[in-house]
Amino acid sequence: MPKIAISYRRADSEAMTGRIFDRLIAHYGKEAIFRDIDDIPPGIDFRVHINQTLLKTHILLAIVGPQWLGMATDGSADRIQEESDPVRVEVETALRRRVPLIPVLIGSTKMPSSDLLPPSLKDFAFRNAVKVDTGQDFDYHMDRLIRSMDAILEQAPKSPPSRETKTPTPPKPSTAEREAAAAAAVAEAPRKKDTGNRAAAPPPAAEATAKAASFTKPVSFISTATAPGDWRDMVWPANPQGRMLRLGIAGAAAVLALAALVFGLAGGSGNQGQRLLTLSGHTGAVTSVAFSPGGQTLISASTDKSIKLWDAGSGQLLRTMSGDSETVSSVAFTPNGKRIVSGSFDRAILVWDADSGQLLRTLRDETSASWQTPPAVWSIAISPDGTRIVTGSGDAAVKIWNLDTGEQLRNPKYHNDVVTSVAFFPNGRTILSASKDGTVKIWDIDTTRPLRTLTDHPGQILSVAVSPDGRRIAAGGSGNTVVVWNAATGKQVGQLATESDTVDSVTFSTDGKRIFAGGSNGAILAWDADSGQLLRTLTGHKGAVRALAFSPDGGRLASGSEDKIVGVWSAN
Repeated sequence: MPKIAISYRRADSEAMTGRIFDRLIAHYGKEAIFRDIDDIPPGIDFRVHINQTLLKTHILLAIVGPQWLGMATDGSADRIQEESDPVRVEVETALRRRVPLIPVLIGSTKMPSSDLLPPSLKDFAFRNAVKVDTGQDFDYHMDRLIRSMDAILEQAPKSPPSRETKTPTPPKPSTAEREAAAAAAVAEAPRKKDTGNRAAAPPPAAEATAKAASFTKPVSFISTATAPGDWRDMVWPANPQGRMLRLGIAGAAAVLALAALVFGLAGGSGNQGQRLLTLSGHTGAVTSVAFSPGGQTLISASTDKSIKLWDAGSGQLLRTMSGDSETVSSVAFTPNGKRIVSGSFDRAILVWDADSGQLLRTLRDETSASWQTPPAVWSIAISPDGTRIVTGSGDAAVKIWNLDTGEQLRNPKYHNDVVTSVAFFPNGRTILSASKDGTVKIWDIDTTRPLRTLTDHPGQILSVAVSPDGRRIAAGGSGNTVVVWNAATGKQVGQLATESDTVDSVTFSTDGKRIFAGGSNGAILAWDADSGQLLRTLTGHKGAVRALAFSPDGGRLASGSEDKIVGVWSAN
């Protein structure tokens, strides 16, 4: 089993390290990852502890955030300059032992220059680093990091190499030697004198008798006044008063159980709502969910490179479909429910038969691009008539495909960054796209010219939705607000505040009267679309809510989260 250690500074990148840790566990298993190298037992020399930990390590990941140097605020030297700094010792030890060392840069962090590092860490500044984004690029960057690690592990020996001399251990005694030592100890025992106030040992016969008695004596937790055979009297006494007491207790228990049932069916507290189903089976974050047109089935996609089809009523897993080599970012049913379309970071769009799970067609953009902006498929939408697919791409393009022939029809590029989300207007002639460049664009699908650009969102946009009547647009992303526009005029008509740092998913209810948003804090918020009043908060996910979808009848809401769970909620 590979052994991978993670070095990080808690004050610098603890939260992001937790996400990386979870992603690595999903790929390598929990036993393969050491997260807290500096979790040192009291009284132990931490240099020895770190060295012993790295003796078992094949790869060390050094998580570098903006405060990795441990910059001092009082004018003193950075912590990395201190010989007792655990982060420094971890990296120094890895460099000295030639453990494969990968710097992982968080977000826009740059590698520290050599002049900022102590002499023993100068070489670290020249290590080729890997960037891991804190937003929706996280999964793509982690996939790339894991591929690099897999390549290193394939070449690594089964036992981690060491340049240091191991302390010799004495040879184990032979069986004959152990038996002789045991016999000598037994022979020596009778010659040892008692110390005075200790009771004399009983003779062997008496000791044997006592042991036999201790094993044969029955042990009972029932009082001697009540024989084991009298349990019927305990449940239903012969005394009429006792019977009345039992009936009273049973009635009270029934009332409490009924009250709990009614409370649960009503959705619990006003803030929590009711989760009808918890669907577990994915081994990675759930990135997309969608109901079938009839509402009988539910499809989910994940960073584990799989698609799962569920019975939306019972929660039973019906089928798992695998055909992608990277994260499956988006999934949808065609309007007739006969096909499923998925998009992934390996640039592929796969078309599946919804009944059999058979792969029917693969659409792939073979456009050459630099590794910084690969044409990964970030989002997909299918036209209401089921003839065309629109995809948002990692190369900032919006691409239009013929679903029947697989032909790429157009490839307009008016965004300046990843197109994270796309949607069709109900008329099927107008499309919507959102990007990390902070803009939302409304397009005419035939001319592929932007009709309007919306720029009121304060940061990167990760999700966009249009109301069922085509009158409103809602978008969320970095920052804690959902911005709402009038689709006809492009005028901002509202901002909905959340308590999360990022809004990862946005959708309208089937009737268009409510707006739902999933945040990085695991909560789902619901607002009245007209007044902007917060109606309810649904809690239960333990990770960011990456996807939301309503059932066709509007009675259920599906959510997909970084906690690898698909939730189905009552939306009434």
